[in-house]
Amino acid sequence: MLARQDEPLDDAVVNRFERAVSRRLTGEPVAYILGVKEFYGRPFQVDNRVLIPRPETEHLVEVVLELPRPQCHSLLEIGTGSGCLACTLALEIPGSRVTATDLSIGALAVARGNLKRHDLTDRLQLIATDLAVGVDLAHTDLVISNPPYIGRPETDSLSSEILDFEPHSALFAGAAGDEVHRRLLDELAGLPHEAWLVMEIGASQEEPIRHLSAQSPFSLLEVRPDYAGHPRVAVLRRR
Repeated sequence: MLARQDEPLDDAVVNRFERAVSRRLTGEPVAYILGVKEFYGRPFQVDNRVLIPRPETEHLVEVVLELPRPQCHSLLEIGTGSGCLACTLALEIPGSRVTATDLSIGALAVARGNLKRHDLTDRLQLIATDLAVGVDLAHTDLVISNPPYIGRPETDSLSSEILDFEPHSALFAGAAGDEVHRRLLDELAGLPHEAWLVMEIGASQEEPIRHLSAQSPFSLLEVRPDYAGHPRVAVLRRR
């Protein structure tokens, strides 16, 4: 308004603004109202069928780009949601073959729109499945995932913006929040020797992940903190 105060507002703009304000007054997140959220410097379509991309998740991209990897490798994202991670890695790693899964048909519809936005429909395959069920893991070099990791007892600590608007299936993972991490370590046993697994974890989940990995076919190599100093990215490798 300050930058364009000399420009007249037509009725369509005023009505659109008033609708946006009305939605915001209910607590609806701005990203859903605008229908777009930036992730790793690129715009991605979002709505209430998917989680809103968060800056902490960009650490997953940073970690993957630092890993030693083949010139042209096969990458799998589990639980893609909006597709922001899969799309970003496809764009940042030219020549990579990327597959992304999600159990939510609504989320896959959003991801498909983002594939089109970033001209990746020929390079990125979407699969409707639970985690990695039915996916060929034998030739996969790297798996990345930002799975649900909030425990039900943590519900009271979440804002109404999250609880009332973002999909609970992408947030909660059992009583302790480690249900999906546990399943991933088990279901990804079919990965080849030395394949990478990079997962986002909760701020209090470093010790649980260490415990789970010790009983799995994976070695936990590192837990990378976010900028607030909280454990955020678990880097594992298939033994």
